[in-house]
Amino acid sequence: MGFASICLRMQLIVYGIILANFNIMKLLSFFILFIASCSIKAQPATISLIEKTPFNLQEFVGVDKFNNFYGITNNTFFKLEGAKKYQFTDFLLGELTSVDLLNPLKITLFYKNMNTVVILDNRLNEIYRINFTNITNFRNVSFASTGKDKSIWIYNTDIQQLELFNYNSKKVISHTQPINSEIIQLKSNYNFCWLLQNKKLELYNSYGSFIKAIQVPENFEFVENNNQIIGRNNNKWFVLRKDKPALEPLTISENDVKDFYLNNENLYLYIDNFIYRYQLNLSNE
Repeated sequence: MGFASICLRMQLIVYGIILANFNIMKLLSFFILFIASCSIKAQPATISLIEKTPFNLQEFVGVDKFNNFYGITNNTFFKLEGAKKYQFTDFLLGELTSVDLLNPLKITLFYKNMNTVVILDNRLNEIYRINFTNITNFRNVSFASTGKDKSIWIYNTDIQQLELFNYNSKKVISHTQPINSEIIQLKSNYNFCWLLQNKKLELYNSYGSFIKAIQVPENFEFVENNNQIIGRNNNKWFVLRKDKPALEPLTISENDVKDFYLNNENLYLYIDNFIYRYQLNLSNE
């Protein structure tokens, strides 16, 4: 065997050793990363008490981004702005079914028995009223909440569809396919709407497209803010972090929580004429 052949063989052996070591290092790096990713799990969400505020209305509705409190007593809707108090009532509309505070300059009130939505300004003056019984395209509405621009999310019971309805033009902007399940609760933001059904939450966008479904326990109720959800089933509490696929348990020691509300990462609990504001800690995921 010539000197050139020996050199060639030695080069191949060296290259083989280097390549083998390189592959071993790659393999080791892969296993290290895999083990590390397995060991890193999302830390459980926690809450910490920030403050406790007296609240003497029968029902707690929520708190806006300006730290104004809202509630209901004797079917009258109130806004508490420091020492100031504003109110709205129309007993001819019957029971106030729901209130949406997404836009505190255009608050959405829904009166299911009269098939009517009332839009209020920040001093609870009426600025718009939509009676779905009297409009040209009559529809029975079972849920209503705030949408983007001059629109509201409504659930059309007649055709079992979620609709984004422009109350200025009185036209449907978009709608979903028929939903063949009973709707228990509806919560929305400007771009998305959550529908609670039996043992599941479905998410739709403003184009009427189905996004995803989340499994939930029976007797579930929830609040939503920016697609982050806090919910409960009896005395068991859950959180759905934004863009996560499933509910996680949330430890809340207080019992007899009458109403609750979520605004950014502030969780408000109404207990015995006090509003407890908790900081929701999710940054350690």
